[in-house]
Amino acid sequence: MAQPVTKAVILAAGLGNRLRRLGTGTPKPFVPIDREDRDFTFIDLHIHNLTTIGVKDIYLVGNQVTFGREFNHDSEVRIHWILNPTEDLANSGSAHSAWYAWNSEYDILDGRSRVILMDADIAYTHHIMRMLAESPIAESKTLVCKKMHDDNEEVLVFAKDGIPRLHGKGLLHTPMTADLECMGEATGILLFEPKDHAMIKAANDWIVHFTSAKTRVEHEDLTQMLMHKGLLRAISFGDEHLFMECDTPEEYDLLLNDVFPRIKKTLFGN
Repeated sequence: MAQPVTKAVILAAGLGNRLRRLGTGTPKPFVPIDREDRDFTFIDLHIHNLTTIGVKDIYLVGNQVTFGREFNHDSEVRIHWILNPTEDLANSGSAHSAWYAWNSEYDILDGRSRVILMDADIAYTHHIMRMLAESPIAESKTLVCKKMHDDNEEVLVFAKDGIPRLHGKGLLHTPMTADLECMGEATGILLFEPKDHAMIKAANDWIVHFTSAKTRVEHEDLTQMLMHKGLLRAISFGDEHLFMECDTPEEYDLLLNDVFPRIKKTLFGN
């Protein structure tokens, strides 16, 4: 049996600028997603789903706006806030937030723990977390949804001989992926195994300090480096499990009125 997953880092520094026409003024990780319980947010959903696989410590990486927000949670789960102090939020991406997590006082990548890294703006059932945590594959993993749109808006994962090698937006039907298999949409959920912790930290250090732009680097840049090294494997699911990313007001309406009501039915199930 696989070692339990005990740590999870949630990248919660997003301001949700594309949702502003909703008039909430609330950063996206804390937008209500339950029509019947206006206090239930993306973060509450993640806490519930992570605890079903045994996570004991959840690290929320926030910025000056989101950092330190209070919310209800299971008292058995330890919630730790980590600040991404970058003042120019437009030039700080999720790889910056991940870097602050790895370099915090908490020693998250300790070479012993199984660690989840994930986006905050996604909705899904707990079943996909269990599928990820209980996989017999020894390598670090990226969770991929086989159901995808044939457009340039989502981050798609491309593989060779079943091993993820390339991912990003705008790659479908291009010469860059002509010899690769499209596995589906990246969910923004990764599981880092202990043996890869030193490489992950070193790669994130390099991305933040030495890439040419040195601004707005995303955790997809980190994932790409791990794919280049052949360290990641893909765990895939399809229509059997609910999943969606929420970026626009239209997607938020769909989440609130259709997808989350269906997810809610599974929250306390098996």
